[in-house]
Amino acid sequence: MFLRVFLISMVWLGCRNAASAQTDPVLQLPQLDSTLSGDWSGDVSSGTGLRNRVIIHITAYINGPCDATWDNPNSGYFGNQFSSVSCTDGKLLFTSVNDDLVFEGQANAQPPIITGVWRQRKTNSPVVLKKIIIRERTQEPGESPAYITSEIRFPNRPAGVMLGGELTFPDTLGRYPLVILAGDRGQTDRDARGSSGHAPYLVLSSLLAQKNIATLRIDDRGAGQSTGTGDATSIDDEASDMCAAIERIRSHPHVDTSRIVIVGHGEGGLAAAVVANRFPSLVTRVVFMSTPAMDGRNTLLTQIAARERLRETDDELISVATGMVNLWCTAVLIGGVDSVVVPRILAIADSVIDERPDLLVRYPMAAQFKRAGRRDYVTSSILPWLRTYLWYQPTEYFGAMRQPLLALYADRDSEIPGKEHADALRRLPDQRSRTIVEVVTDVNHMFQTCDECTDEEMAQLGETINPEVVKRIVRWILQGS
Repeated sequence: MFLRVFLISMVWLGCRNAASAQTDPVLQLPQLDSTLSGDWSGDVSSGTGLRNRVIIHITAYINGPCDATWDNPNSGYFGNQFSSVSCTDGKLLFTSVNDDLVFEGQANAQPPIITGVWRQRKTNSPVVLKKIIIRERTQEPGESPAYITSEIRFPNRPAGVMLGGELTFPDTLGRYPLVILAGDRGQTDRDARGSSGHAPYLVLSSLLAQKNIATLRIDDRGAGQSTGTGDATSIDDEASDMCAAIERIRSHPHVDTSRIVIVGHGEGGLAAAVVANRFPSLVTRVVFMSTPAMDGRNTLLTQIAARERLRETDDELISVATGMVNLWCTAVLIGGVDSVVVPRILAIADSVIDERPDLLVRYPMAAQFKRAGRRDYVTSSILPWLRTYLWYQPTEYFGAMRQPLLALYADRDSEIPGKEHADALRRLPDQRSRTIVEVVTDVNHMFQTCDECTDEEMAQLGETINPEVVKRIVRWILQGS
C-alpha cells in the first residue's frame, strides 16, 4: 500500500507543480491528514444478521490523494484493496468491484468517528467506524527478553506437513514444566498477532518464562513456518500437530516430561482434550480458556444474544431474533435436501416478520427475506451458517478426559459467553470431580481487562492478558490448585 500511495503522491505533485511553476518556487510536499489517516474499525451486518468486524486502513493527504485497504478479521480476509477511493472534505467513497462492495461515509474529527453505510452483496448496513488509537503494548517482551528462545521444526508424517514453532524456556540450567499452547479457530502463526495488534500467545509465553515455565507455540498449518493448508484445518488436525510436537519435544534436555500442561484457547481447548486422551501418562493437566462447553445450537443462540446485547439491542427484540433462529435450527435438524429445508426456513421467517413487521427496520437480517433472490440467499448464506454449528458437540472431545482441568471463562465474552458455558461445563457429571470452573470478571474473549469489551476497544488496550489470569494459570501448572 505504501508504494501505491507514494506513486499517487508523486503524480499529484507533478500535476500540481506543473500548474503552479510560475507562482510557487518552493517545492511543497503533501502534508499527511492526521485526522483521517489511520485505522478505523466497526461492525457491519452480514447476510446472516450477525455482526462482522471490518477495519479500514486509510492514508490521506490534505488537499491531496488518499488510499485505503480493508480487513474482515472474522472471515480471515486481510489487506483487501478497494477498486476506487475518494476522500474529499471528509466525505468518503470506497468501492470494490470484486467484493461487490460500496462504502460511503462522513468523517468527524471530535470524536474521531466515520458514520456511513456499508453495502455489500445486496445487504445495506449502517456502520459507525471508530478510530483505533494504539496504546503501548506494555506486556510484550521486547527485542532482548531475559529467557531463551529456540526455533523448532518437526514433521507430522501422517498428515504430510512440516510444522514450525518456538520453544521458550527460562535458561539452560535446568528442566522446566512445559506448556503447549493450542490456539483458537482461525489460521494464525505462533504469536497469534491478529487485527487487534496484540500477540497474546507470545506475551503468555514470555510471562510464563518469568515464572520458570517453558512454553511451546506452534504455527498453524499454512502460517509462519508450517506447511499445509490452514483453511481446511480441523480440531482433530490441530490435535494431530500437537501430538507430533510432543513426540519431538519429549526428549528435550530442558523439558520436565513429568509436568506437561496443555493450555487451549477457544476451540484449541477441544484439541487439547484430544491430545490429553492420547497421552494420558505425559499430559498431567489441562487449561481451557473460553473453550465452548455447549452444543452447537446453544452456542449459536447464546452468541447471537451476547453480540446483540453488546450493540444495546433490547431484550425483547433479542428474544424474537433468537427464537426465529432456534426454529430454523429445528427445521434443519428435521432433515431433508435443500429444496425441502429452504421453504421451511422461509415459511418461519415470513411468519415471524408478519407478526413483527418492525423487525424489517430493527433487525438487519430480517430485511433479506423480503427481497428478490431470497431463496438463493437462504441456500448460500443461512444454511451453511447454521450447519457449521448444529452438529457441533464439544463433549465428544473432552467428555472422556481424565486429567485435572482448570476451565477459565470471561464474563464479558460475546463469542463464548462466560457464564452460560461455565454453567454448562459444571453440569457435566464426568467433569465435576476433576474440574475447577471459574468465570473471570471484566475481561473479554482474549482475557484482556476491558470497559466496553468490543472488538474496537480490544485493539486500543495496552494490556494483552490480565495479570491475575496469568497468576491463576501459573498456580495451576506448578501447584495443581
